[in-house]
Amino acid sequence: MTRFSVVTIHPELIDGGLSAGVVGRARTQGTLVVDTINPRDFTKDRHRSVDDTPYGGGPGMVMRCEPLAAAIEHAAAAVPDAPAHRILLSPAGAPLTQARVRALAAHPHVVLVCGRYEGVDQRVVDALIDEELSLGDFVLSGGELGALVVIDAVARLLPGVLGEAASADDESFSGALLEYPQYTRPAEFRGVPVPEILAGGNHEAIRKWRRREALRRTAVRRPDLLARHRFTAEDDKLARGIDELAVAGRTHVALVHHPVFDRQGAIVTSAVTNFDVHDIARSCATYGLGSYFVVTPVASQRDKVDHITEVWKDDVKDHRLAALARVRPVAAIAEAVAALREATGAEPLVVATTATEARFPAAVRRSPAQLVRDAIAAPGRPVLLLFGTGWGLVDDQIPEVSHVLSPISGRPAWNHLSVRSAVAILLDRMFGLRDGVDSPA
Repeated sequence: MTRFSVVTIHPELIDGGLSAGVVGRARTQGTLVVDTINPRDFTKDRHRSVDDTPYGGGPGMVMRCEPLAAAIEHAAAAVPDAPAHRILLSPAGAPLTQARVRALAAHPHVVLVCGRYEGVDQRVVDALIDEELSLGDFVLSGGELGALVVIDAVARLLPGVLGEAASADDESFSGALLEYPQYTRPAEFRGVPVPEILAGGNHEAIRKWRRREALRRTAVRRPDLLARHRFTAEDDKLARGIDELAVAGRTHVALVHHPVFDRQGAIVTSAVTNFDVHDIARSCATYGLGSYFVVTPVASQRDKVDHITEVWKDDVKDHRLAALARVRPVAAIAEAVAALREATGAEPLVVATTATEARFPAAVRRSPAQLVRDAIAAPGRPVLLLFGTGWGLVDDQIPEVSHVLSPISGRPAWNHLSVRSAVAILLDRMFGLRDGVDSPA
């Protein structure tokens, strides 16, 4: 049995929201116990006041310490032999994830404190709250709706609450993937049939289809979730041919040595360096990118790039060989664009990078995550990322650019990363695996 004690000045919102559906059945069966504690019952004035004006001035009211603290302590003592885990529902809390829901399901007694007005006196939070949770980056009138969400999400994981024990495992966010699409009778609706494989009776084929569709749906709708998903060997096989999952493979990097600015703002051609060729090739290989174009109009510099890559061609045991195999010296950005167009039959999306906001004023601004979403929405279209050497790309001499990635920003205003660092950071923001305690996995 799991018990929730909800501290709220509006108990009617809690009772009314948990009387039906699977949660209502769980309460009837005794699997789930929910009670409410009203801070007004712990006041001593005839108006039963639970709020007061904030110190320092400002709009609104703040929940008072004494009645709220007394209500929390009373709620926590409801199960003497089980320590209560006390949660404040607050927009300042950590986002609620399925991983957190699973952890809460292991607690025998959870106290949910519903804030109201402008918030809760911080002294109560510091003394009596174990963690703060938020439903997202928006503000509600109070914590009651958040408490209902927490209770519903946890209740679904309790033994016997769902009809099928596997249902909770298959649903969205049980891993770092969205759930596959579902179908039921009729076999055809408004001219659209159920996918043939689902009616074929081959359970293994159905399982693989569902996994593949979960991968596809997550890539299209929530690439941020896909970034947290560790692909199994089977996932890698199933993902082949899903263009929405192949954004990295159809993304290419161009390191531009001309046209670029020098320190005084003159347009120059910079020199190719061994480090740039090696390190950026390694970054491209790490994140599964396609070609790495080194752009320079100087023939001897292109010969230098060829020489750098040739040195490692006979060393089949060195990982640098796989990385350097991506390197292609070209004379101009237009040549790289033409090569991608010819190879794919699609017009490349050319994206500039710059540390100077004023450059490429007509181009569409995109964050790394937004650019990935744009690429997912354009299956088959290659993406070419332009990185400038020297003091950056000459914006009015590169007409191919239609998009610009947001500049990399640190804490200070000063920003002058090496191009190798900039490439690695942006590729990681676009395609790096995202781990963390709040991951749904």
